[in-house]
This record gives sequence, structure tokens and C-alpha cells, in this order.
Amino acid sequence: MKALITGIAGFAGSHLAENLLAHDIKVCGTALKGESLKNLKGVKADISLVRASLDDVTTLSRFITSNKPNLIFHLAALASVGQSFSAPEKTMAVNLLGTLKLYELLRGRKYVENIVFVSSADIFGPLSPTKMPIKPDYPLRPVSPYGASKAAADLVSYQYYCAFGLPIVRVRAFNHTGPRQQTGFVIPDFCSQIAAIESGKGHGIIRVGDLSARRDLADVRDIVNGYRLASQRGRAGESYILASGKADKISSYLKILINHSPADIKIKTDRKLLRPVEVPLLVGSISKAKRQLGFKPRIKIEKTLLDTLEYWRRN
Repeated sequence: MKALITGIAGFAGSHLAENLLAHDIKVCGTALKGESLKNLKGVKADISLVRASLDDVTTLSRFITSNKPNLIFHLAALASVGQSFSAPEKTMAVNLLGTLKLYELLRGRKYVENIVFVSSADIFGPLSPTKMPIKPDYPLRPVSPYGASKAAADLVSYQYYCAFGLPIVRVRAFNHTGPRQQTGFVIPDFCSQIAAIESGKGHGIIRVGDLSARRDLADVRDIVNGYRLASQRGRAGESYILASGKADKISSYLKILINHSPADIKIKTDRKLLRPVEVPLLVGSISKAKRQLGFKPRIKIEKTLLDTLEYWRRN
């Protein structure tokens, strides 16, 4: 088997490449021109790579024809919810139109056995606690440009399955973190600031946004294992939620990190880090993924947080 990962040099893409190689699946992937390959340093010699964006259809078509991948994992996207509010048009262009162009390239290629489209919990929007945990068949009501772009691409994925027979499995991944995730996301934002404080005078202020929101936070290594399972056991046309299945306040994650730091750290809310619209609670139901995919999160959140903090201490 051979897999193509779009966005292979990114946070989740690099972890997925490692997971697939460990399961004897050959790997090729796409990365942007000028994008750092630092995340791939452990597997770079074992993969084939092309520098191309999703709208470079000529280069992508040649690369796909040359490699003939059986499995497609579509991860490439602009993934920051917060940054999407200031760049809604670009977010939609990459996340929706890029997905559409990829599917057009894949139509008629008989060797493609399964396509995993990586969607997001943000497609569901805010829901009352009585509606939790979120199930895969809930209506899509996104409130951020990022969520809207992923919801639109999610619907296009279903349409291409129905109309053109593309074997697309949609995976709605809830929040996940771990080593290599860059700033712009809550846990690496915390960890990078703590590491900077530790390397300085050993005391300082960590700037935060809304700490009251409750998030279902999983380890990236568990989530990408779910992607692999979806490619092997997922049913075309179906959608699955991958998550930890439980939620805690953002403040509790920060408390764990601060408690494992020798530095004297004070917390200050920065209004610039507050979003125009905040989803107060997100927790996903993984019962369908457990039943049909055999998905089961194994890494405890404390290990995830400390591994991420150690990554930022080294970097």
C-alpha cells in the first residue's frame, strides 16, 4: 500500500507519516514551497515529496500519476480558527477550493482505494450542554470562517462520493495537540511562553485568552492513528468523530503545565487573544469510531501536555 498525505510537513501530517511507515505503508506527500521540513527530519529519507500547493494542479497531477497512491489523506489546510477571522477569503480559498481541486484530480484514478478527508469539530458550532457529546450526524452550524470553510469542504466531500463515486471517508477531528504544533493554538501558545519564561529569569507573565471554555483535547498521535484506521475500516460516504470523548476547561490544562514548571508564572488575560465568537463547550462522541474503526485513545492528557512542553523547551 502507498499513501499520499497533503500537508505532510505540518503538525499532524508529520505524525501521520510516522504512523503509516510504522505500519508498513509507503508514504508520499505534498509540502508548500519554502515550507520547513523540520517536522519530517526523522522520516525524510523514507518518503517522496513534492513542493506544491493545492492549486498547482499540473504538478500535483504528475506527482499522483507517478506515485499511484492507494490511500489519500487530505490534511492540507489553513487550520487556525483565530487567524481565520482576519483572513476569511484566503481560508475559504485554501480549505474549500483546494479540496475541490484535489478531488477533481482524483476522479477516475482506479488505484485510489480510500480518501480520508480531515474535517473539524468547528463545523458544528456552539451547542448547549444538553446536546453533548456531539455525534457525527449533528447539523453543521459553524460560527468561524475556518469552521465554515471546513463545513463547506465536508459537504463537497459527501457530494463527490454521491455524484462521482469517490471513496471518501469524512473524519471530524476535535482539538488535538502534541509535540511540533506551532503557536497560534492554545497549548503550544502556553508551552512556548512557559519555556521562554524558564529560559529567562525564571519568572514572568503568561498571556492568555478565554480560559473558561471547555475543550475535548486529544493527543495528535492518537488522532492520526484514527486517520489510518479510517482509511482501512471506514465506510465511504460516512463521517466519524475522532476525539478523546471528554472535555476539561482550558484553565485546567494550563494549571497542569504551570505545576510542572519551576518558574514563578503569573497569568494575565489579553483581550487581543479573545475571539469574536467563542464556543463554550466542545466534546465529541467517539462511539461510532470505536465500533466501526476500532478507534481508542490511549495517551493520557498529562503526557500529551508534558511532551509538548518538553518540545518547546528544546526549541
